[in-house]
Amino acid sequence: RGYSEQHGRRFTAVIPTNVFGPHDNFNIEDGHVLPGLIHKVYLAKQSGSALTVWGTGKPRRQFIYSLDLARLFLWVLREYDEVEPIILSVGEEDEVSIREAAEAIAEAMEFRGELVFDTTKSDGQFKKTASNAKLRRYLPEFQFTPFRKAVKETCAWFNANYANARK
Repeated sequence: RGYSEQHGRRFTAVIPTNVFGPHDNFNIEDGHVLPGLIHKVYLAKQSGSALTVWGTGKPRRQFIYSLDLARLFLWVLREYDEVEPIILSVGEEDEVSIREAAEAIAEAMEFRGELVFDTTKSDGQFKKTASNAKLRRYLPEFQFTPFRKAVKETCAWFNANYANARK
């Protein structure tokens, strides 16, 4: 804001929520929740073992597909003319529980094993809701990729690129 006021240049910040998609970091220890779960499902399927998910599976998150985020970044670069930051996220109505996310990944990966929730591990914060109201004022018709479709595409990419994926 200060630079804009002093030099007349427009800079802003974009604030995405939980991003996932092809070319992600699928490291189980360092990656975010969805790519980490995708890798865990892959390994459980290969070994014929159960899939263990930390916590109860009840916490809810807003996940944004990286390809949707890329389209929104292009819009910000070309059209967004404010200095104030903008949150790039699906709406609160599209929040997904960790259990729902794990089930969607298991389905997309055709994992038929047992799904176990390790309740000795912490759930973390129950919700981390971010409002996309400002984005919707600008782009009320923007169509986010449906969650299960985005998960399926990401899992397909991971399976096809396992040898070279970041993990």
